Amino acid sequence: MNKHAAIVRAEPHLLFRSTPARFTSEEFMRMAEAGAFEDMKIELVNGEIERMNPPMSNHTVRVSRLSEVLAPAARAAGLFALGETGIDIGGDTVRACDAALVRRIPDENRLFGADDIILAIEVAETTRARDMGPKRTDYASIGIENYWVVDGARSVVHVFGEPVDGDYAQVHTVRFGEPLAVPGTNATIIID
Repeated sequence: MNKHAAIVRAEPHLLFRSTPARFTSEEFMRMAEAGAFEDMKIELVNGEIERMNPPMSNHTVRVSRLSEVLAPAARAAGLFALGETGIDIGGDTVRACDAALVRRIPDENRLFGADDIILAIEVAETTRARDMGPKRTDYASIGIENYWVVDGARSVVHVFGEPVDGDYAQVHTVRFGEPLAVPGTNATIIID
């Protein structure tokens, strides 16, 4: 004997579930080298591509001024002051800091790692929550020795040092206009 077939209507939201594409750092870098992200500022965070807001004039001017005062201190200590620097956090995360003080320039085209970087710097005109939160813990988790967040809204530099267990043990704030010791050098700079 035949049974009547039951017709089941599936809810549309159950039929088409989308899953975000996840990438490794290696896949991300191959896409970047192939030109997939030209004219975009992006990072790979936990396997997902995040598009960054374009830097506004205050951010651009502050990064430029920071580079101008950091470069002589770096040169005197045999170090290199760089602008936007790609950092391999590991596995599925690639960050880009606004400026960095590094020990050496790699011979090959690659991302920087914690062993290369003495100081990572973010200029937080509109990105304070991200820079003080996930970026801070990402940098600490791989052992970047020193991290600054230049906080234009508050006219201070948040100074982080001594990475321990995914965060920084040493934290203090320096007001704009006050001397700020540059890690890895004997120099101090003034940020305003």
